[in-house]
Amino acid sequence: MLPVFKEKWFKLRYNLLFYFNINDLGHIDRRQPAGVIVLENYNINIDNSSEGAFAFSISFRDEPEKRHILSGRSESQVEQWINALKQASYEYWRSRLIMLQERLCKKTGKDPLLMYPRNQGVVRDEAWEPATSFRSHVRSFTTSVAPTLNTITREVNLIDL
Repeated sequence: MLPVFKEKWFKLRYNLLFYFNINDLGHIDRRQPAGVIVLENYNINIDNSSEGAFAFSISFRDEPEKRHILSGRSESQVEQWINALKQASYEYWRSRLIMLQERLCKKTGKDPLLMYPRNQGVVRDEAWEPATSFRSHVRSFTTSVAPTLNTITREVNLIDL
């Protein structure tokens, strides 16, 4: 069975790849996405030989036989998309954080995520330990470490940009 290709318009937002329909006149229906692909536990492959000159695919580790085949209008456009897609996952940014944390620790001898005064001297694991559920974690954390809460909120928002 040959794959069926339909032209779609894509928008990458964080680790979500939204796709939108294009009508017969070539206009993008931006009111509501036709679907979304969650980019976690995935691989990006260039598929030049079988699917066209500027094709690439997204496959998932838990469903390796299923592929989303996409194509661009030029080699540079494909390279831009592949670079953006490779950097879209939580997994990618977590590995970058760990790498930078290790490099800073080697240079300074201290774990940068546990340094004072940014976290008011509270060790992450100690702040979370006595709680038994997520809701109680939040309650315990916000009541015992209230001055730190604004700092943490600001940092989360910076990551969301």
